[in-house]
Amino acid sequence: MEFTVHTIETAPSASKEMLAHAKDTFGIIPNLEGVLASAPPVLKGGMILWDLFETTSFTPTERQVIYLTINYAHECHYCMAAHSALATSCMLPSDIDLLRNGEVLENAKLQALQKFTRRLVEARGWVEDNEVEEFINAGYTKEQVLEVILGIAIKVIHNYTNHLAKTPVDKEFKPYSWDNESNAI
Repeated sequence: MEFTVHTIETAPSASKEMLAHAKDTFGIIPNLEGVLASAPPVLKGGMILWDLFETTSFTPTERQVIYLTINYAHECHYCMAAHSALATSCMLPSDIDLLRNGEVLENAKLQALQKFTRRLVEARGWVEDNEVEEFINAGYTKEQVLEVILGIAIKVIHNYTNHLAKTPVDKEFKPYSWDNESNAI
């Protein structure tokens, strides 16, 4: 099934302002937002959740660790490319490569975040108490346990949309294209 990648001109009227906001935020209208524009409430929900996740207690690096870990688990070609590009502003290329390959980060605290995020996704939220305690003992909080779930909620909307729509990777993200079907969770 084909999904339209809308522009401001072709989008439903309820999505036009949100696409303009995306362009102001990212400098482009990412193809994902163009696809989501077909369903204005879904586009709005994704944007609201994104903005809320930006206000969590996680650093920009930690947010990208969460996103890239989820994208890997969900095998999302589009979001892996987009977040690899975004992560270059706050992460070492070697750490981005580790996340893109599903490998363990070297930094112990980020490794704990990566592991906990992956377990939440794999277990669909049914993690053991000792896994939560291990995450907290690594320097995180109960608040951040819940904030990881917010990150997962965003990526479910985005990753699943990209799977259905086969969203084409924007030219800006093409250098970070990714396909890792054999190693994803």
